[in-house]
Amino acid sequence: MESNAEKEIKFTSFMEKAVLYFLYILFTGLFIFIAMFESPKEALPLVPVMLITIPLTKWGMKWQNERYIRSAKNQDDLEKVLSELEELKNRVDKLENR
Repeated sequence: MESNAEKEIKFTSFMEKAVLYFLYILFTGLFIFIAMFESPKEALPLVPVMLITIPLTKWGMKWQNERYIRSAKNQDDLEKVLSELEELKNRVDKLENR
């Protein structure tokens, strides 16, 4: 059975790739659109925006995804602790009934 952390790792990596591909396509499309219908010179201000936006988005998503993964790992650990606690409770009940 897959743990919460493994599911979260798969989901966050997929979402990170999807968002970054969308940004690459968006900025490339905007650059080509402006360069074709206006002039290539007018599309150049888009380059610094792209060079700032994409790395910042990638960093922010990676930071947030690490938080999600840590949270999922904590949930997995809590499930383990709760199952061990339940086993101990059952053992104590058996000992008390003797």
